[in-house]
Amino acid sequence: MKQPITFISVAEHAKVQMDFYADVFPNTTIQSVIYYNEYPERVLNGQLDLNGTPLYFLEMGPENPVAPGWNLSLYVEMDSEAEFDHIFSALAADGFVMMGPEPAGIFQKVTWLTDKFGITWQLVFAGN
Repeated sequence: MKQPITFISVAEHAKVQMDFYADVFPNTTIQSVIYYNEYPERVLNGQLDLNGTPLYFLEMGPENPVAPGWNLSLYVEMDSEAEFDHIFSALAADGFVMMGPEPAGIFQKVTWLTDKFGITWQLVFAGN
């Protein structure tokens, strides 16, 4: 069996979302974007490398809304408090913060939030 890959389905604006994550997260690049032949503005398959973790994107179109949920989140451990603060601020803008940032267990800072695209993130920073 090969490594599982997170596959994100969205109604629209997949390329905008990929560009946003590539800008916010360090060491993150768009690997490829393939568009539908019949809908050249829609992403059929987008591949993003988020600091070594592949994320795939599929744009369903506004006629096929995709309901986001908190039952699945992307968990990211930060290397520094400055990195945590930068990424938290970017993802929280126009999003919804469910928890934190606050200390929890072994972590100096933890947050659980949904970004403006409806993707849920758990960001953690362990401290020095």
